[in-house]
Amino acid sequence: MRNGSGAAVGYPSPDMPSAPETRAKLLAAARRAFADLGYGKARVEDIVSRAGVGHGTFYAYFPNKRAALAALIHENAATLVALAGRPWGVGDVRASLESVLSGLADLYDADADLIALWTEASMGDPELGRVLDEVRRQFVARIARNIERAASQGLTRPVDPHTTATALAAMAEQTMFLRAVRAEPLDRDLTVKTLADLWYHALYVDHRD
Repeated sequence: MRNGSGAAVGYPSPDMPSAPETRAKLLAAARRAFADLGYGKARVEDIVSRAGVGHGTFYAYFPNKRAALAALIHENAATLVALAGRPWGVGDVRASLESVLSGLADLYDADADLIALWTEASMGDPELGRVLDEVRRQFVARIARNIERAASQGLTRPVDPHTTATALAAMAEQTMFLRAVRAEPLDRDLTVKTLADLWYHALYVDHRD
């Protein structure tokens, strides 16, 4: 369709990025700005300059920089929760645990900068702290459901699923944090195998190797 001057109106340019593409570009730019400057010092101006867009575009997607960081946390959390939700195979539980923990190691390696960022930011920002707490609750809840499933099959010790899930999740997360974020000299594959072994022997009745 064209207006009276002959210019095309009503249709987006085929080169114009879609809304999901623009949002992804803004989040990538926010991640770079936070990594370069620190969350506290980074401004919306620093994000839009890295994204190559105007302030109005940023505010069309996020009300402030906290919302951008919260969105980054949720994207990372979706992978974390999906990992915890993988069912542990009855035939080879240890292999299932190693698979989940290997995925967790990959996630921490890929997102070490983001994990360090949100850990620091949440300490001084109660709203971000609540976002992080919700992520952890979802992670623990998925593990607890797997424990309940295994318990119903008579495979586990008599434990409280939620308490056990909280302890096991904390062990895995803190170890991965120390290795990936704090650069503790821990071999990746040995760390995965050790965590799986500790998890397995702490929880399961049948210790056949």
